[in-house]
Amino acid sequence: LILNYTHSSKMKHHRSVISVAFSLLFVHYRDNYSFNCDLFCHGFSSIPSRKPLASSKRRTRQISPFLPILFEGGDGHYFEPVTSSKTNDKSSLKIQPNSRQKSISRGRDPIISLNMNLDYLAKSNQKDAAFRAEELLLRIEALHEDGYYEKSPDVCSYNCVINAFCLDSSRYGHGGIGRRGGVVMSTVRGYKNNNSKDKEGTLEEDATTNEELIGGATSNAERLIQRMMQKGLTPNDITYNTLLRCISKDMDLVGRENLNNQSKRRDNRSNPKTESKPSASVSTRTAQTHQNLLVQKAESILSKMEDLQIANTISYNTMISILSKQQHPTSHNSNNNNKNQAEESVRQAEACFHRMLSLSTATSDERIQPDTCSFNSLIGAYAKIGASIPGAKERAIRAEDLLRQMENLYRENPEGNKSVKPDVVSYSSVVSAYAKASMWGEEGCALKALEILKMMEELYEGGEEGVKPNKRTYTAVINAFARTGQPENAEMILSNMKRRYELSRDVSLKPDTICFTSTIDAYAKKGGEEAAERAENLLHEMENLYNMGDKDVKPNTRTYSAVITAMGKSGLPRAAEKAEQILDEMEYISSCGSKDLAPNTILYNAVIDAYARSTTIGKCNRAELLLERMIEESNNGNMAIRPDTITFNSVINAAARSSFGDYDVRKEAYMIGLNAFKSLHRSDYCQPSSITYVLFLRVLENLMESEESRDYMAGKVFELCRKHNLVNDAVVSQLKKTCSHDTFYVVTSSQCTHRKK
Repeated sequence: LILNYTHSSKMKHHRSVISVAFSLLFVHYRDNYSFNCDLFCHGFSSIPSRKPLASSKRRTRQISPFLPILFEGGDGHYFEPVTSSKTNDKSSLKIQPNSRQKSISRGRDPIISLNMNLDYLAKSNQKDAAFRAEELLLRIEALHEDGYYEKSPDVCSYNCVINAFCLDSSRYGHGGIGRRGGVVMSTVRGYKNNNSKDKEGTLEEDATTNEELIGGATSNAERLIQRMMQKGLTPNDITYNTLLRCISKDMDLVGRENLNNQSKRRDNRSNPKTESKPSASVSTRTAQTHQNLLVQKAESILSKMEDLQIANTISYNTMISILSKQQHPTSHNSNNNNKNQAEESVRQAEACFHRMLSLSTATSDERIQPDTCSFNSLIGAYAKIGASIPGAKERAIRAEDLLRQMENLYRENPEGNKSVKPDVVSYSSVVSAYAKASMWGEEGCALKALEILKMMEELYEGGEEGVKPNKRTYTAVINAFARTGQPENAEMILSNMKRRYELSRDVSLKPDTICFTSTIDAYAKKGGEEAAERAENLLHEMENLYNMGDKDVKPNTRTYSAVITAMGKSGLPRAAEKAEQILDEMEYISSCGSKDLAPNTILYNAVIDAYARSTTIGKCNRAELLLERMIEESNNGNMAIRPDTITFNSVINAAARSSFGDYDVRKEAYMIGLNAFKSLHRSDYCQPSSITYVLFLRVLENLMESEESRDYMAGKVFELCRKHNLVNDAVVSQLKKTCSHDTFYVVTSSQCTHRKK
C-alpha cells in the first residue's frame, strides 16, 4: 500500500515514505513472502525525483541492477526473483531458505551488493545522489544493529558515499551545502549516539562551522570518516585520497564563487542601492582565506598519510592540483605582491613534486613514482596563473623545461617509463603558458607557442594519438598572436583548423565562435583599413555558416564588439556610421527574441569610441546621443547598457578630437565634453579615473582659445584630480601641454607642498 501510494500523482514528497517502506519491508518480510519486486525496485530507484509521477505514464529512471541482491534476511533467508512456469512473470519474490552460503558463493555477499549499489548511485549522475547514498548506508547499518544483517557496512561502503559527495560537488557545485533539516540530515541525527543531547548539539554546530569555513564536500567527507572510526573502521588510502579530491572540488567551488562575486561587484560598484550581497559561503571570509584553510587541511591529510605509509602517486598529484588552484589578486596596483604570491603557490607545488620524487628515489616504492599526471599538474600550476601577473615568460619557460624532462625520461626507456609519456594536456598547458606570456608583448612567446603546436601536429601525424592538438590548443595560439598584434598568423592558424576539419571531420578540430572571435579581435587590436576589412569578412563568414545551420559559429556580442572596434580604428569614411548600424541591427534582432545578442555597455562604448576616432563632423553630438540613450535605457531597467567610466571618457575623447570646424562647432564640442565630465563626477555608479582628467585637459587644450580661461580651468581640473588622489605622470604631462609655463609651475608647486604636508 505504501509503495503504491508513492506513485500517486498527489504524492509530492515521497522520499520519506519510500524510506519507511524500505524498513517495513525488512521488518515484516517473514509475514509477507510474496510481493511485487519490480514495483519495489522501481520505487526505490525513483527516490531522487521530487516531481510527482504522472498517473498515465510509468517512470523511466535507470534502476540499479544490483538492488534485488540486497534482500537478504539476518537468519539466512535470501530473496530472489522466481519465474512462474505459467506466466513467465519475474515480478514476484520468493524466500529461498538457508541460501546465504549459496548466494555468497555466487558473489552475492550482501555487503558487496551494498557497495555495488552505493557505487552505482554515486555515479548515477542524479542530483542529491550523495544524500541518498548516505541514507541507504545508514539504513543498512540500522538493520545490522537490529539483527537483520550479519555484516555491517565496511570501509568500501563509506568510501563509495564519500566519493558520491565528491562527484555531487563536481556536477552541481554544492557538495551538500545547505541541505540541513532534510531527510538525510535528520536521519544522521537520528542515528547519532544518544548518550548526550549536548554532545549531539555540539556536533551539529561544529558541522555548521566546517560547512561555512571549509566547504560542503570536504565537511561531509570528514563527517563520514569520523563516523567510520567510531564504528571501528580504519580509513585506507582510498578514503584519504577521496577526501583530498573533495578538497580539490571545494577549491574549484570557492574560486568560481569568488569570480562571480567579483563580477557582481564590478557591475554594481559605487551604488549601494544595487550592490549584490556575496554568497553565503564567502560572505565572512575572502576566497583566499577559504582556500588557505583548504590547503592547510590538505597538507595535514597528506602528512598523516605519509606517517601511515599509505600515501601514493594519486595523493601527491591531487595535492599538487590543490596548490595550483590557489587564486591570486589581479590588481595592477600591487603587481609585485601578486607575483610573490603566485611564485609562492608554484613553489609549494614544486616542493610537493620534489618531495614525491625524493621519496620515490629513497624507498624505490612504485606506489609513489611521478607519472604523467604529476608532471601535468605542476605544468598546469605554471599555466593557470593569470596573465596579468608579472613573470609569465619565466613561468612558461619553466613549464617547457618540465615538458622536456618528461620527453627525455620517456625516450631513455620507452617501455619502462610509459607512465611519464607526455600527452595532449602536457603540450597544451605549455602552449597556454606561452600564450599568456605573449600578453606582455613578447613576440617570441607567440612563436614559441606556434612551434610547440607544430611539434604536436608532427607527432600526431607520426602515429602518436595521445598528443593530437584540440580546439583549445589552437585557440591558445590564436590568442597569443592576437595579443602581439599578428592577426595574419592568427588567421593562418584558423585556416589550418578549417582545413584539418574538412579533411578529417573531427569535431575536436572544428573552429567555433571563440576561434573566429579571437581572430577578429587580433585584427581589431592591430587597426587599419585592411584589418577592418578582414574582420568584417570573417564576421560575414560566421553569419553565412550560421545561417546554413552551423550553430557552433554563431556570432556573439564579443564578436560584434571586436568588429566595431576594428572599424573604429580603420580611419575609413563612415566607419563609425557602419558601427552604429551594426548596433541598431543587434537591437532589432534582440527585440525579436535573440536575447543573447542584446547589446551591452561594451558594445556601446566601442561605437562611441569609433565616433571619437572618426573624422565625421558632429561626431561628439552622435557620441552624446548614444550616451543619453544608455542613461535612459538603464533608468528604465536595462542595466546591461548602463554607462560606465569608459563611456563618459569616450564622449570626452570625442569632444577633445573635435578641434576642426568653426567657432560654434568647437564651442558645442566643448560643452558636450564639459557636461560628460560633470555627469561622471555626479554619477552614483561610476567614478572618474586618471584618464578622465587627461582627456578633459586635452579638451581645454584643443577647444578653449583664451589662454587665461584655459589656465584657470586647468588649475581647477588639476585641483579636482588631486582631491580624488588620481594624479600621475600622464596627468602632469598633459597639464604641461595645456596651460602656460607659469601656471604649470604654480599648480605643480602647490602639489609638491601638498605632498610634503
